[in-house]
Parts: sequence; structure tokens; C-alpha cells
Amino acid sequence: MSKINRRNAVATGGAALAALAFLNSSRFAAAFPARAGETVIPWMDQPAPNPVPQVIQTQLVWEDLDSWITPNEKFFSITHFNRPEIDAATWKLEVDGLVEKPLTLTLADIKQRPRQEVAFTVECSGNHGPPFFTGGIGNAVWAGTPLAAILQEAGVKADGIEVVFWGSDAGDIALKDDFRDVKMHQNFARSMSLADAMDPNILLCYEMNGAPLPAANGFPLRLIVPGWYGVASVKWLKRIDIRNSRFMGLF
Repeated sequence: MSKINRRNAVATGGAALAALAFLNSSRFAAAFPARAGETVIPWMDQPAPNPVPQVIQTQLVWEDLDSWITPNEKFFSITHFNRPEIDAATWKLEVDGLVEKPLTLTLADIKQRPRQEVAFTVECSGNHGPPFFTGGIGNAVWAGTPLAAILQEAGVKADGIEVVFWGSDAGDIALKDDFRDVKMHQNFARSMSLADAMDPNILLCYEMNGAPLPAANGFPLRLIVPGWYGVASVKWLKRIDIRNSRFMGLF
């Protein structure tokens, strides 16, 4: 029998369970208790205690898997700075930089636009790096409006090549070397090329598994970038900035 590691299990487990249920054969067993007296045998490689609970929260507990979709309350959450508390009534998304028509959008404005869903596995690029971090992965159905249409509406100028996404989370970064010893306050930010940003599957996401985004997962709006590690799906999104050069950010 081929071996399945924890990372692959989340992506393949749902399909496997569906196939097993369809076959309904005594030769197969479900991956979770299905009959009286059955129990789940814990993995032998249990993670070490989490030393940074303020940074990494609600890691996936692999032994608790019983469906392909990860419930919102069990979905992992990571922050690189603080965990901002945002009032959706006053929140706005700015789209500016090298655009013909800068935009300022409320959450209501965004929800009035065409709605699109994508089922996508979010995994932190550091998952299974530190010995305490083995649950930075989860599956969800994300809903929002396509990013590409908003960029088209803003009208990216001919020299715009890079799209920078700014989160509301912010903190101080120490820069210390032979020439400087300073602290800089900055917001979390990630970027991608304009060509990548025009992917029709990239969403400005306000809904997760049929409910509003939880605060820990980016409320009121986050980016969802299928096919990229989770760090690209910027949470607590507040600004989209178009530039004519590559963005050299901390992350």
C-alpha cells in the first residue's frame, strides 16, 4: 500500500472517502469512526507544543478529519504582525497607483459585483517546517468577486507591471547591519505580476464556507490566490497598489 503523508491527506482524503463510500465494500475502511467501538489511532509523530500561540492559531488536528471541507472554527490562522479588529461599516478598499481611475470600494460595493466561488486548499509555506507546526493547511469554499474585473475597471496604465496587496495588519521590523540599526513600522504586503493578478480565479473574498470571513481569516476582505501558498492570500486587505517596478517587501 502506498504511503500518504499528512499534507497529501487533506487534499486527497475527501475524494478517497467518497470513493470508499461508493464502493461500499468490506475490504475497505473509512478514515474516521463509522461503526460502534471504532476509534482513531493517533499519529505517532505528534507535533511539539506551540511556542507562539499569538502567531499560529487553530492548527488542523489531523485525527479529527471527517470531511474534505475544514469547518471555519477549525481552520488554521497565522498573522505576521497583529490581528486587527476591523469595523466593516467604515472599512474601505483603495485601488490606486498606476491606474487611470482610482477606486474606493466599500464592502457593500464589492458584494454587489458578480459573485464567484472557488474550492481551494490553503497551506502555509512553513507547514511541517518547525516541529510544532504540522496543521497549517485546510480546505474551504471561498466566495467573493474576481480581482481581474476590478483591475480592468480601474484601468491599469501601460507602465504598470506589479500589483501590491496591503493588509491592515502592521508591526515594527528591526533593520540591523553594519550601516543601520533602526526600526520600521510597516503593513504586511505581498505582490505579484500584473499578468498573474489577471487570473480569473483570484478572488477578493468576503465569504468562507457559506459564512462571512472569520476575523482570524481576514474579515472583512482577503485575497484568495488558488495555486499559491497561503502567504500570497493577503488577509485584512485594505489597499491594492499598481507599480512600474518589482516590489521588494519583507515577505
